[in-house]
Amino acid sequence: MADHQVLVALTRTILCLSCFIYFGAGQPHEATNRLSVDIKKNYNKMIRGVQDMRELTPLFFLFSLIRIAEFDEVNGKISVVGYFTVYWSDYRMKWEPKEYNETENILFAEKDVWRPLVVLASPQEEFRRLGDDDNFFIRYNSEGRAEWYPGDIWASSCTPDMYKYPYDTQSCSISFVVWGYSIHEVTAFAISDKISLHVYSPHGMWDLVDTSVKSGSDSVRGLTLIEITLFLKRISTFHMINMILPIVFVGLLNILVFLLPAQSGERVGYSITVLLAIAVFQTIASDNLPSVSKPNLSLLCIKLLADLILSALVMTLTIITLYFYHMPESRKVPPCIAAVTRFVLCKTCCRSKGNDTTKDKYDEYIIKNGIGMTESVSNSDHQQTEVTWTDVGKSSDIVFAVFSLLTFIGSNIVFLVYAVF
Repeated sequence: MADHQVLVALTRTILCLSCFIYFGAGQPHEATNRLSVDIKKNYNKMIRGVQDMRELTPLFFLFSLIRIAEFDEVNGKISVVGYFTVYWSDYRMKWEPKEYNETENILFAEKDVWRPLVVLASPQEEFRRLGDDDNFFIRYNSEGRAEWYPGDIWASSCTPDMYKYPYDTQSCSISFVVWGYSIHEVTAFAISDKISLHVYSPHGMWDLVDTSVKSGSDSVRGLTLIEITLFLKRISTFHMINMILPIVFVGLLNILVFLLPAQSGERVGYSITVLLAIAVFQTIASDNLPSVSKPNLSLLCIKLLADLILSALVMTLTIITLYFYHMPESRKVPPCIAAVTRFVLCKTCCRSKGNDTTKDKYDEYIIKNGIGMTESVSNSDHQQTEVTWTDVGKSSDIVFAVFSLLTFIGSNIVFLVYAVF
């Protein structure tokens, strides 16, 4: 009898434990479902989660950047991929975990609960709201704290400053606004004044040198603003090899035109070819640079214009030197041009000593102080001081080549000083 009672008691204990294990294992799902139903009772997603509508709903946010998808300077567009972490409190979402089998968290679809309407305020293509009704969820804990992680690709307008291209640093701001709520209803606070870069992938053409996150209010429109700023530095190696160095080398070719023999007949054609090459580079640069650069025009465009003017000047000087070379010898060289030519060619200091021993002389009738007289003159003296138009052409080649070289060096030094430093 005693054994039978022990057996019955043991059987009852096993059944009780089995029921406990069964109902304990199924309780979390049932508790979460019951919690979801209870919370949605009398819940209006159009009303903020405050007991008094005069209360302020603070939003705490953090922006995480994944990558820079595109930065189009010509069209003034920057596209970034990232996501927000947003926190706020809703008193209607509070519950006692003990009543729901220690359930601490619950998820709701964005379309089923209240969330702030945040809109991209600096769009390049269209207005985009933060979040997506079909893809993102909002997590609540038992104290009514909401966690929201909306992500997207945002295309924002960004007017570039191409003054130091291709050694430029750009500053692009992406602005968001809390739409539909005044600053007395919803406000935003940045958790950090920097962008979170723990999932960031570097861009191939731009270095992210600094970031900034600010939140504030527009008292005129009565809206809450969120501003995210990226400071980008261009990686200039590609542009240095494919743009800057070819422009420098083509500009250097301008000077070499004065080394071509005047008798070859190729000087003018050569100068025109270099001029057209610079014009082609100017066209390529204008295609790669925006028509609007704030606040200054690109130094590269100014340099190309200076090179184009210098090339046109070199072509003009080339024609002038050819004019000297083809001047009839019967026409006498003016004394001022002859003096400059002697100085440039050093005719007065390069006399041949062998010619000084030549004693071929002749008598020449001259007038000095109104008195006629004869004077013995050496033939070698006339030969050494005589300046021909060919000599004028050679001296003009030297003067114009030095002028072009100094102008070329000066323009490049100015460009490097202002662009790099």
